[in-house]
Formats: sequence, C-alpha cells, structure tokens
Amino acid sequence: MWLMLQQNEADDYVIATGMPSSLKNFIETTFNLLDLDWMDHVDTSPNLLRPTDINISCGNPTKASYKLGWKAKSKMKDVVNIMVESEINITKNFNASR
Repeated sequence: MWLMLQQNEADDYVIATGMPSSLKNFIETTFNLLDLDWMDHVDTSPNLLRPTDINISCGNPTKASYKLGWKAKSKMKDVVNIMVESEINITKNFNASR
C-alpha cells in the first residue's frame, strides 16, 4: 500500500499471487486449518449460483509488479493461514477483554 501511495497519480492495482484458485479450494484450505470438514458447515445449492460465477479465479498482479516492483511472497494457503490466525487472535483478545 505504501508503494501505491508514493505514485504521482492514483491508480488501481491488483494485489494477488497470480496463481489460479477456486472458491472451493479457498474454503477447503480455511476449514482444514481449523481441523473442520467444510461440508459440515457450508450449505450449497446450484439454485443459488449465478450464471456468471466463475469456477477458477486468478488475480493478475502484472501492473503492480511492473509499476511498483511488487511481487507476491505468499501463496494462497499462506494468506488463508494469516487470515485465520488473525481472526483467532482478534476473537481471543475480544473474549479476554470481556
């Protein structure tokens, strides 16, 4: 973010690993870190899917790399782990302060 703010003109950048992943993979990775079976906690229905939903997603960080010299250092699993650990710490701190 600091590099983005140092630019002469405001612009949009995609900050991503550049590696394809599915929402299902993201969910499975998250629940695996919590030692839970995602199928026990997530309800799915084909009726709720939009026709424009994509099966695989891949953010393209080329512009951030070219203009900012930024490159991802973490893979999707690492980012999920950071997010889960952060949420666990926030919850622990919240409960401790009650």
